[in-house]
Amino acid sequence: MQAFSIVWPDSSAVITPIPVDDTARSDLGIDRVLAAVLRFGDDYDLAGLFFAPVRERDIVAYRQEVFADLDAPAVRAVLDEFATGMRRTRRELAQAEKLVHPHQRGRWRLDAALGHLEALARLDAGLVELPIASRGLRRWRDLLRAYVSGPEFADLTERVRDVRRGLDEIRYSIRVVGRTVEVGPDDGAPDYSATIANLFARFGSQPPPPPRPRPQWADMNQAEEQILDRVAALHPAAFARLDEFSRDHPHVIDPVVARFDREIQFYLVYLAFARRIAHPLHLPRALGPEQDIHAHDAFDLALAARLKPGEALVRNDFRLSGPERVLVVTGPNQGGKTTFARMFGQLLYFGALGCPVPARDARLPLPDAIFTHFERAEDPGDPDGRLLGELTRIREVLDRATAESVIVMNESFSSTSTSDAIRIGADILDRIMDRGALALWVTFFDELAQGSPAAVSMVAATASEGPDGDARRTFRIERRPADGQAYAIELATRHGLTYHDITTRISR
Repeated sequence: MQAFSIVWPDSSAVITPIPVDDTARSDLGIDRVLAAVLRFGDDYDLAGLFFAPVRERDIVAYRQEVFADLDAPAVRAVLDEFATGMRRTRRELAQAEKLVHPHQRGRWRLDAALGHLEALARLDAGLVELPIASRGLRRWRDLLRAYVSGPEFADLTERVRDVRRGLDEIRYSIRVVGRTVEVGPDDGAPDYSATIANLFARFGSQPPPPPRPRPQWADMNQAEEQILDRVAALHPAAFARLDEFSRDHPHVIDPVVARFDREIQFYLVYLAFARRIAHPLHLPRALGPEQDIHAHDAFDLALAARLKPGEALVRNDFRLSGPERVLVVTGPNQGGKTTFARMFGQLLYFGALGCPVPARDARLPLPDAIFTHFERAEDPGDPDGRLLGELTRIREVLDRATAESVIVMNESFSSTSTSDAIRIGADILDRIMDRGALALWVTFFDELAQGSPAAVSMVAATASEGPDGDARRTFRIERRPADGQAYAIELATRHGLTYHDITTRISR
């Protein structure tokens, strides 16, 4: 078959993936999402595909078209059935390689070949009847149609069936005399089981149930191997055809089919994971020139995967228009800011894979890199200290970032004084905006959200409740100016740490 890929429009092209290191995937919760996704296809070695987002628009569009086709249950069912057949074929071939006896090994490979050919024929028949719009699946359907309807496929199928018929028609007899087993040609001896059943029927016994098929054990003992050798000696022509088939066809699965079988799982396992999420995923739109970046009803996919049935999931929106390039997110602790940051990074990552993303609607760029700079716990053994480590990491990010990069920062530089953190943060924010990079910064410092048309302020919202007007976290991130409230008094009151609470306890 002609070379083909269902995930790459040009199957021979060498594509450099977007740099996203393990730390960034961990910070953004992408590693947890991919661990859940890959559980559905752990025997296909798919990590290499899911760890390689791209920024080529045609590749992303090519994959999105396939995802759109697979949204139809009928299309998905045909490919799921094919995948089931291919898994069975691979298991049989793997078992055949473990067998010692050449005739037994040949029969396992013959059965695997027949199952494989039948799976291809069913896939061909199923795809012909389906409305398919994607370039990838239409091209695969045409290639498969040409192969299955061609003389090579027909000749191979007939040969496999002919060899199998020859083996299935073999009849032989076994006589056990003392401790000796004699194997001979079929002598036409009657089947006494029916005679015995009729005899006992006179006494009211019910006829015996039909025999249940027994599982085929992969291994044979020494007696079984000797019986097989003698049967092969009695029917040399049938076993010669089996041996000839094994020599002529050392590779049962065509490499192009094997590649399609693996790559189609990129789509199927992701959709299987998506069906477990109570909230639907949607394909984002590609970002064109001068268009706004936005997402509506977006959510953290790692969080959604952990929710139990009935648990609520808060969705959020964001938009960057015109010169706006940086989202500065402020507000109280435990208000959903870090979750919002993870959601932002996940949208861009899975969008660059060509996958549906956790949002009702989105228009997203394809970055040349995704960087993160999240707060880290201080290492007591680090002689340089936490602040220097943070500065070193952000320096490395800024050295590599371009106008096409994405930077997600979370509570950076909170280890130093407020004045120093604001001064450092303002300088770094200026550098990010000078590069024109797209960024999201979760911070305690409201001052960073002010003073530049490139920066957009977003605030974790609260709602008052209770007689004392305590602030309840809504986990909604709203686009509005920073309000300067750190909610320290509320936290101190909740934990009995106000000035009045402390002095009262001391005076007792």
